[in-house]
Amino acid sequence: MTNENTYCPFPNFVVRAPLLSFSFFEKLTSKQNISDDELKELFNKAEIKEAIFLATPILFYELQKWLDNKIEDNNKIDRLKYSLLKYISRMSSRCTPFGLFAGCAVGELGFTTSIILDDISTHSRHTRLDMNYLVGLSQNLVKQENIKNQILFFPNTSIYKSGNQLRYVEYEYVDSVRHHHVMAVEDSIYLQKILKASKRGMLMKDIIDLLVNDDNSLNEVTEFIEDLILSQILISELEPSASGPEFLDHIKSVLIKLEGTQEQLEIINYIENELIALDGNIGNNANDYIQISNAVKKLGTDFDIKYLFQTDVILKTKSNVLSHSVVDSVRKGMSILNKITLPPKESFLSNFKEAFYERFEDREVRLSKVLDVEIGIGYIQNQDFLDNNPLIDDIIFSGRDLKSFTDIKWSQTYSIFYKKFLKSISDNSFNIVLTDKDFEGLEENWEDLPDTISTMVELVIIDGEEKVLIMDAGNSSSANLFGRFCHGDSILNEYTQRITDLEKRMNKTKILAEINHLPESRLGNVLLRPVLRDFEIPYLAKSNLSIENQLNIEDLYISIKNQKHIYLRSATYDKEVLPYLSNSHNYSSNSLPIYHFLCDMQTQNKRAGIGIDLGPFVNDYDFIPRIEYKNLIFSPAIWNLRNSDIAPFLNLNEDDLTFMDKIKLFKKNKKIPKYIMFIESDNQLLVNTDNLLSVKMFLQLVKNKQNFKIREFLFCEKGIVRSSDNQEYYANQIVLSFYNSSKLKNE
Repeated sequence: MTNENTYCPFPNFVVRAPLLSFSFFEKLTSKQNISDDELKELFNKAEIKEAIFLATPILFYELQKWLDNKIEDNNKIDRLKYSLLKYISRMSSRCTPFGLFAGCAVGELGFTTSIILDDISTHSRHTRLDMNYLVGLSQNLVKQENIKNQILFFPNTSIYKSGNQLRYVEYEYVDSVRHHHVMAVEDSIYLQKILKASKRGMLMKDIIDLLVNDDNSLNEVTEFIEDLILSQILISELEPSASGPEFLDHIKSVLIKLEGTQEQLEIINYIENELIALDGNIGNNANDYIQISNAVKKLGTDFDIKYLFQTDVILKTKSNVLSHSVVDSVRKGMSILNKITLPPKESFLSNFKEAFYERFEDREVRLSKVLDVEIGIGYIQNQDFLDNNPLIDDIIFSGRDLKSFTDIKWSQTYSIFYKKFLKSISDNSFNIVLTDKDFEGLEENWEDLPDTISTMVELVIIDGEEKVLIMDAGNSSSANLFGRFCHGDSILNEYTQRITDLEKRMNKTKILAEINHLPESRLGNVLLRPVLRDFEIPYLAKSNLSIENQLNIEDLYISIKNQKHIYLRSATYDKEVLPYLSNSHNYSSNSLPIYHFLCDMQTQNKRAGIGIDLGPFVNDYDFIPRIEYKNLIFSPAIWNLRNSDIAPFLNLNEDDLTFMDKIKLFKKNKKIPKYIMFIESDNQLLVNTDNLLSVKMFLQLVKNKQNFKIREFLFCEKGIVRSSDNQEYYANQIVLSFYNSSKLKNE
């Protein structure tokens, strides 16, 4: 076990920040209320209008009606005001890149921290058509006879042999949701001939020529091949991919080779040029998007304008440097988090490993056979299912009660926090301060973490002192947080490529293969990234790499080494394969077993991350104090509130002043500060508890909830990320990435 932190920082970092400053929100909500005229003036700002249009066109048009005084229903007007303020809150506080609400920029480590954001008008942006639409377009293009007869066809990447059958997964879209079905066909010399010949892609007429002879007429063979295409045994070169060029570029590159596609190409070229024009400015008119959507209609594929455009913001900075001293503090924090993070407990992968060894012992078995629940063992063990589909039975369906792999077991770490927590209650303290003495006897282990990891920290100033919020560190690869943004940011793409190149250097005797799978068309917006590794494992997706760099599922074999390690081997290259998914997809929900297994393999026998876990008592108390260690914050202050807490403030007929006086008394009793974040799952909303409209917006959100959480908002003082005139300060997230230097010692 390695007790010394061997993880060194990459020379770059990524700053993430909202489009609007916290200062903007602070000024907006500084008075007791916000007037209708102020809100209307706010909505009239071009950058806010465009951001809201991209997020929800319906709300945009309703707000426009209100702006034009065409709405008289006061309840509806109130709801519109709450919605507008929610989006302004999002644009002023939430750092997660989304549409025009927030963006990111690559910076460098240096001696002194200086992160200065340039004016909004200087930021870059990257707009493209939504993958949901593009997948529909590609499917419709393949149905056109002229195109179908000129494009290449390939074997479905999920095909595998099972006895006298070939099994594969096909999909269909029902109400824009992708449904998978396992299909089985009788194997034959004809099928084998076609699948072998089309590995590198074949025209439909050439596939037909393979089978036409005295026994098989042209009409019979043509109908047979048409059936193979219709049933998805053969897929076209227009099949979507989650890795490679942007999909519209790919569609265009295919059409440009064909005859009779000039009309489609002219429309696509027009759309591309108009998107480029949009990207020259933040604050475009909604009519610009309508004009593009009218051109999109000419391609003949239906769409919902809400799901037609995807936009990312690349922040322009005057200066973007993070001091080495901040990194040193973060590494100290990582050491504490390492000590308090328990090794992985029972998992899907560990249960699978036991089941595999019980069934196959030391034998090596083809991956597709093992994960077939009829002839193998499937992936998720010990579950009862409603249906009996060999490859999709062990999908984890939403809402289904599964055995928890995080059964609560009291630990030394929980004891530390609980004792500190009880003392804070007796002292009526807002903070819990940790010291090195609290962690004596706990060891660090740096050998069971991924080769590269990231942490997302926040730089804040509290009572005039600079502090760093760090709650966790991990991920199966540092590339995961960046993959989806690489197409729009060449600097970020280069940085991400350096990360994957370093991972390759750390594993010279192994094949590092990117998992290329598209579970849902809209997920392509999150999943799509450029080619980041030399090899790919395509699964229900079309790889853009050469056939030599694709690892088909039939090429992958599983065995167990020393009853501890699942060994995934490529038969072609006779090397161990390490799968990677270099994006932030939450793959464990409703995943196909092969995809789920390959993704879980990324953190085999490893802790996927290190982080603070306060224990089972965290939800049992009304208030959990802020947890600090030196200049680090491990957890902001949290309040667990119930509906009964807010019931006195609902349906009141009192005047605004009396209402706010009661709010102030409630805050005082609960020690709730002026600025809070409402937390619900992955969503966060900034609230100024001294502002009437902000409070009413918040109450409207939580009035039907039995329980909910709020936490303190830490960016309340003059901040570290600021505007070029030093007048505005921004919420921020800093993504720092680290690599395990011990794995490079022998170079």
